[in-house]
Amino acid sequence: MARLFTAVELEPEIRDRIADVQSRLARSLDTGRTGLRFVRPAQLHLTLVFLGEIEDSRVPAVVAAMSDELPVATFDVEFATAGGFPPQGPARVLWIGVRRGARELSGLFDAVSDRLTRVGVPRETRPFAPHLTLGRWRDRGAKLRRSALPDIGTVGVQTVSSVTLFRSRLLPQGPEHSALAHTPLSGSTGTLN
Repeated sequence: MARLFTAVELEPEIRDRIADVQSRLARSLDTGRTGLRFVRPAQLHLTLVFLGEIEDSRVPAVVAAMSDELPVATFDVEFATAGGFPPQGPARVLWIGVRRGARELSGLFDAVSDRLTRVGVPRETRPFAPHLTLGRWRDRGAKLRRSALPDIGTVGVQTVSSVTLFRSRLLPQGPEHSALAHTPLSGSTGTLN
């Protein structure tokens, strides 16, 4: 079985800025006491479709499906603000939101989902909420005082021009992701206003 997901990879500059935000949040949230475990900067990405466990015999079909261009225009995403999921009660996930480009990300999610359903991957039933996961609480009973989150402002803007299909291996030191396919967006470049 292979654990697969699709995601937008981050440009090195955006990854570095997000790593700085993680450091600021670690100080603000006293992560040692609260059990918040941050995603390693090298593993940061914006997940689109989580496929889950796929039989090894089906992986080549998924790779082939995600190797052809997607007829979607490139677009910009602006990362800004921090929050937690779920929005009420004990938080499990700390995230950075998408201020600009959320509508386009939702369209990209739909295009990738449609392509994957053609090779037998069931469509995600939960609504797509564009965000970038910064960390997770080990103790699901952790209380995130949302008022304790500092205003991180705008972290950065990046152009989305491709989607990557990743294989994820869960290791004791944390997940390890390896790229299986890169899917370029073939539409004309679009700039958001």
